Order: sequence, then C-alpha cells, then structure tokens
Amino acid sequence: MKRPAPAIFIHGLLPIFSVILVVSCVRFAPPALEDPAVVLDRIVFSSGLNQKADWAGPVGEKRRFEKGSDPNVYAFLSFGELRGAHTLSWKWYDPSRRLYRTTDPIDIGEAGKVFERYIAWDVIFVSDDKPNGLWTVAVFMDGRLIGSNDFEIK
Repeated sequence: MKRPAPAIFIHGLLPIFSVILVVSCVRFAPPALEDPAVVLDRIVFSSGLNQKADWAGPVGEKRRFEKGSDPNVYAFLSFGELRGAHTLSWKWYDPSRRLYRTTDPIDIGEAGKVFERYIAWDVIFVSDDKPNGLWTVAVFMDGRLIGSNDFEIK
C-alpha cells in the first residue's frame, strides 16, 4: 500500500483552511444598544429640604435619624439624565419588612425632552410610634424597581 505524498495531503486541506480563514475574518456588527432612558446617580437621605423655585436638594445628608430631633426622613433621587416621560413611585418598608407607605405613581420628565439632571424626593415623618431599626425605601419607574436604599430610625 502506497502512502500519499505530504504535498497532496496539504493540497487537499487548503480549501478547508481557506474557508476557515475567510470566516474568521468576517466581523459581525454587535446590535446597537439603546441609550438608557434613565441614569440613576444615587438615592440619599436627609432630615431637611432646601427648596428653591425650580429646584430642591437635601440638607444634612445622613442615614441615621433620631426620634425627637429629626422630624422627617427625605429620600432624594438624583438622575444624571432623564429622557422622555415616565412615572415614579416610592415604597417605604419598616424594619420588619412590612410595607409602611406607598405612593401613587407621579409623572416625571416630558415626552421628547432630555433632562441632563433631574431630582425627585419623597418624605415620611419621624414620630415616636415608628419602629426602631433599619428601614428601606424602594423606587419604581414605570412599574420597575430602579433602586433601593436603607436608613435607620432610633
């Protein structure tokens, strides 16, 4: 039995290697990603509110609130960018993880507009009957959770 010459064997594989080379050089464009409609910067808490004509901000950011000295807990959302119109709602959970308060959805943003910065807030009152411990606020945009954060009442 006669073995084929190495040159014939390599010559027979040449078309296969050519196809592999061509296919490996073809690049497929990844699908275009949509710009996010919302860029959430952060959720912070404060006991005070600095409100101006068209703007508001937290006064004294903190995560621990004392009964008798802090009358409120403000939760502030800061959006780095907000595109279009959306709804926003808040859910506040007590230390036992029971829903303490929920808001009706509010309209934020505006169709066809882009806001480079957008702030929203909600508040609960600190009273002696509030349970001590770690509370949670969860924020929903268009019905979907976009962020949550914890704070403490003592």
